[in-house]
Amino acid sequence: MVTRNTLITFCLLLFASLNWAHEPNLHWDNLSAEQKTILEPAKPDWEKLTQMQRTRLINAARHYPSLTPEEQARFRARIPEWTRLPKEQREEARKNYKTYRALPPEKKEAVKSHWQAVQPPPAPAQ
Repeated sequence: MVTRNTLITFCLLLFASLNWAHEPNLHWDNLSAEQKTILEPAKPDWEKLTQMQRTRLINAARHYPSLTPEEQARFRARIPEWTRLPKEQREEARKNYKTYRALPPEKKEAVKSHWQAVQPPPAPAQ
């Protein structure tokens, strides 16, 4: 006889497998032309990324058109560095960003000023 717990477990496994089966195929060749253009800096590492990393990058790329040209350049420049960071460092960066976002505007400005003061000057253009 099938118990209620067995039936519930079966239904949960079935639901999970259906979700997994319908997960979008996140291979580079399946990205749109716009996504490929935005995420081009990640292409060399794309197949090494986890599905979660790919999904997060695709979600970030959705916001790319709304960024200023400076923000877009920074986004594209940081993609290779970000994709090569160990998981723990990416999680720490996300945690720090959430903490920063929760700060009042005057504290955000102080953090930003300090950060800019300790950054090395940009390399001269060649």
